[in-house]
Amino acid sequence: MRKRIEWIDIAKGIAILAVVIGHTLGPYNGQFFGSLIFAFHMPIFFMLSGYLYRSRPARQECQRGIINLLLPYLATAVVLLVVSAIARLLPNPLLNAYFPSWRQGLIATAYGAGSAVFNPWHWQVQPIGAVWFLLSMFIALQLFNGVMLLTARRHQRWRQAIVRGGVFAIFAILGGWLGHAAYLPWAVNAALLAQLFLYAGYLVKQTALLSRISSAWYLLFTFMWLVSAFQGYFALTVPTSPNLLISVMGGVAGSLCIIRVSDWLSHYPNARPIKWLKRYGQLSLVVLCFHLIDLNVIGIEGWLTNHLITHMGPLVTTIIAISYRIGFVTVAMLAIPHLPGIRACFLPRQYLFRRLQRR
Repeated sequence: MRKRIEWIDIAKGIAILAVVIGHTLGPYNGQFFGSLIFAFHMPIFFMLSGYLYRSRPARQECQRGIINLLLPYLATAVVLLVVSAIARLLPNPLLNAYFPSWRQGLIATAYGAGSAVFNPWHWQVQPIGAVWFLLSMFIALQLFNGVMLLTARRHQRWRQAIVRGGVFAIFAILGGWLGHAAYLPWAVNAALLAQLFLYAGYLVKQTALLSRISSAWYLLFTFMWLVSAFQGYFALTVPTSPNLLISVMGGVAGSLCIIRVSDWLSHYPNARPIKWLKRYGQLSLVVLCFHLIDLNVIGIEGWLTNHLITHMGPLVTTIIAISYRIGFVTVAMLAIPHLPGIRACFLPRQYLFRRLQRR
């Protein structure tokens, strides 16, 4: 197994905590702080995947995606379906019957939408929520790997880069157009747009950009990130924003800023906050899956908010809600690696298919 890159774990830790916070802003969702988070928190995962990309035969890449992404997705869906069924049979304030029926839950699982589904055929499909990212990442990696394989060793290096960039740009334009036409299953729309983030991460690695650019460049990147946030909300799952080009540029720029901060933080590996960030990053998949479980079928945050907001106001209530959400995923993050069977579903790379991954 390859040695982990510490700044990548830290960057993932920052990003996954941003996901949790962004989904818990309550009355502040959609304001500038929320837009600042949504500008980068999903794009950076695609960029980091591009940075770590290694060319593989199509069958091997598909196999890896099934193990590392689809299996945790299915495990999460099973938990949602079972807890929803329990909540329907035994109504109580601490559990939510997120899926009104088994049928609707199974359709939602098969479709894998992150937000409201729209299409010319007017299909009525309930979104499953944040784990749309796992399906979309699976599709995105298959497309990206396919293009990289098809364009390998056929051109001079600069021509190869132009051809690849052109193909990924066409995919991104198609994804943006679909954001206004139809929300496809498995968030294919987002997977198409995400090709630009994957390729950006790949180019950062290939050009050794992080070691070549001066700190002054990050002032420009910060400005681009802020412009993206000020223009409005970037919903990558659809994908839509007031201006997708600005959002893509802001997503890349914001990700580079987080990467720069993460690289700086990696110089203090023994500091307790850094150790925690690395832990969140290493187990970001567990955090995402159990954050969705908390969002959809656990009613504690809603109960807290309803009881506190009239007494403490929206700001303090939101801070308490965020603290609870982070606490919930932290317990899951610490517990899952010690639970045989369950850990194989949510961390298959480490606990179930280690030999297969080495092939």
